[in-house]
Amino acid sequence: MRSSPTRLRRAAMALLCVAPLGAQANNAAPAQREMNFTGTLASSGPPLPRDMLIVQPYLIQTQVTGRYDVEGRRKDVDGVPEDWRLAVPILYGITDKLTVSATLRAIYARSLAVDRRWASGDTTLSAQYRLFQGQGAARPTLAAGVRQNMPTGRHDQLDRHGLADATGSGAAFTLLGLYGQAYLLPERNLRARLNVHYRVPGAGVDINGRSGYGTAGNYTGRAHLGTAWQAVAGAEYSINPQWVLAGDVVYERENGTHLHTGTQNANGTLRRDGRRSDSWRVSVAPAIEYHPSRSVGIIGGVLVSLDGRNSTELLSPQLSVMMVF
Repeated sequence: MRSSPTRLRRAAMALLCVAPLGAQANNAAPAQREMNFTGTLASSGPPLPRDMLIVQPYLIQTQVTGRYDVEGRRKDVDGVPEDWRLAVPILYGITDKLTVSATLRAIYARSLAVDRRWASGDTTLSAQYRLFQGQGAARPTLAAGVRQNMPTGRHDQLDRHGLADATGSGAAFTLLGLYGQAYLLPERNLRARLNVHYRVPGAGVDINGRSGYGTAGNYTGRAHLGTAWQAVAGAEYSINPQWVLAGDVVYERENGTHLHTGTQNANGTLRRDGRRSDSWRVSVAPAIEYHPSRSVGIIGGVLVSLDGRNSTELLSPQLSVMMVF
C-alpha cells in the first residue's frame, strides 16, 4: 500500500489484508490419504462447513528494512523499531455456503516515554458466500465476500494519547473480494488459492494533530482514501498428515489518499494539500505448517517485500495457531 511518513500507517494496510483471514481450513474432501491444511499466511479459503468454528490467533512482528521511492529505487532506512501485533480471526459457518467472521487486533504500541503498552487496533467484520462448487478431484470453488473495517484503533491526536505511532487507520472502509480454490496432483495434496480484493474509494477520516497520515501537531483536516487492490496467489503442498509447505505471492496497489485541508497560511486561510502518490509492492510469504491433530494446526513463516514504488520494504515473521471446533 502507499507509503506515509509514519511507519505504522505504511505497514498497517498491508498487514490488515495479509495476516488475519488466512484461516479457513480443514474443509478438504477426503482423498487417498489424510491431509491437513491451515491455509497460507496471506490467502483466504472458501466458506466453512455449517456449524464449524475456527479461532486462529496470529502473532506478527513487522520490521521496516527499507523504502522504495517514487522511482522504485530502494533506499536504506535507519532507526525504525520493530512493530508487534496480535490478530485474532474468529470464523463461523452459518450454512455450507455462508461464513461470517470478525478479526480483533491489538498493537504492542510504542509510547512517547519510549516504553510499550498494548493498545487496540482496527476491527474487521466479514461475510463470505459460495458462488460455485465444482465436482471431481479438483473440487474448484469460487466465493465472494465483503469486509468492513471498523476504526477501533487510534489514528490521530497521538501526542495527546502518548503514542509514538498510530494503531489504526481511522477509516470505515469496505473491501470486496473474490476467493478461488482448487486441489491439484493425483492425491490432491497440492491446494492452490487465488484471492482478489478491491477497496471501495471515498472513506473519510477526520484528522487532528499528529497522525498516522504524516500530519503534524497543529494539523486540522480530513483525508479521503482512494482505491486499493490486492491479489494473492497461494499454494500448500502436503508432505504427510503432519507437515505442509506453504507460500504466497502478494501484489498490493493503492491510488493515493487525498488530504483536503491543512494548517493555516499566514493570511489565515487553510492550505489545501494535494493527492498523495500512487504506490505498489510485491511480496512473498513462505511458511511451514505442522498439524498435531485434525483440529489443531500451527503455521509459521515470514512476509518479505521484493519490490515496490512509494512504499516500505517489510520483513514480517508470523506465527499462528488454528483451532477448529
